[in-house]
Amino acid sequence: MNNDIFYCPDTHKHWDRCVALVDMVAFFPSCEQIDFPELKGKPVVVTNGEKGTAIISSSYEAREFGIKTGMRIHDALKICPHLVKRPSRPDRYAEISAKVMSAIMNLTPDVSVYSIDECYINLEPVLRLYGSVKVIANKIRKAVFEASGGLRCSIGISEGMLTAKYCARNKGETTIVAPEDMKAYIADAPIGDICGIGKNIEKYLQRFGIYHCKDIEKYPMAILADRFGDIGRRLYLTCLGNDPMPVDTTDKDHKSMGHGKVTAGEHDKSVIRGIMRQLTERLARRLRQHKMICDTFFVGFKNMRGWVGFKYKTHPATNITEEIWKLVRSHFRHWQQEPLYQVQITALSLQSSEIKQIDLFDDLLPESKQSKIDAVKDKINQKFGKGAVRSATEILAEKANMVPVISFNFDATGKKNSL
Repeated sequence: MNNDIFYCPDTHKHWDRCVALVDMVAFFPSCEQIDFPELKGKPVVVTNGEKGTAIISSSYEAREFGIKTGMRIHDALKICPHLVKRPSRPDRYAEISAKVMSAIMNLTPDVSVYSIDECYINLEPVLRLYGSVKVIANKIRKAVFEASGGLRCSIGISEGMLTAKYCARNKGETTIVAPEDMKAYIADAPIGDICGIGKNIEKYLQRFGIYHCKDIEKYPMAILADRFGDIGRRLYLTCLGNDPMPVDTTDKDHKSMGHGKVTAGEHDKSVIRGIMRQLTERLARRLRQHKMICDTFFVGFKNMRGWVGFKYKTHPATNITEEIWKLVRSHFRHWQQEPLYQVQITALSLQSSEIKQIDLFDDLLPESKQSKIDAVKDKINQKFGKGAVRSATEILAEKANMVPVISFNFDATGKKNSL
């Protein structure tokens, strides 16, 4: 037997790979119930601010009534009149997330924070230290509970990331499936239950009569690899119980960087201008903080029909607030002041500002003055807090009573911790 393979006495199985997924249960509403004990056991929903009308998360008590993310408050109240609405408190959620992730990292350092309420853990290096997969799972659950003040989590443990993700489907429970048993465990799973297989890939596979994971074995890997490349190969192997992708705990280079807001059908032009200026200031500040520049920006407004968004180019690449704001202002001509439900600005194709080509006449450019202004603003805001210095246009956003939106890959431990 290979010395690198660990025999687990409680599962009575050999483990050559061991990955855990920890997923907090109804994280935002659960945080509200922790801080406000009178809400425990009640149907709680979280909205984006006091004026928010869309539900961004709901407790399991609320879900039992059929309440889902994205539902409007007035519709939810029709099916659950005693529903409790709580405005989102992203700073508090980030604080609890940081405590939870840090507690997990005290058990093992090989942790990849996937989002504010979810992380993958490579457990292989600590199997012998703890002596049992179940012991590790219990320690993780205890660490999460104590660090958060009483929150529950779902834990899935198997041989890889996507298979562990599937195992974590039993909400609030711990599900452990040894590597040699994963193929059989996942065989009857609908193909769409596998993380990474969206509607398009699902429909594509169903054309071949592939409805469950076990059906894919009838076909060669090329059925997915030829069409979807490396992602297709990974999904094919995952359906057979073996996700080949290791847990990557290294810091990733930023490929894009953006900020967005969910709005409550806002149609006041001054308010939207204020919000977009606020997002522009935050994005430009983050670009400078990370020593990045960009020459392509996406600006988008979402109305009832969908997104109206375009890519805008600037030359040279920049992180200057006013240069980016010019692009945002130009996007307003595509808006007929119909109600907006989301706005977004994203910097694409990021470049390092430290290797920016020096312009012979750089000191003569207006951008140089703006750079100095931005540098002074950054120093003041860093010393006295965000918003200590801001443009008059930003103040217009206060009418919307907005709160920061937490991005899907938010990492409260410090890698991607900008709200």
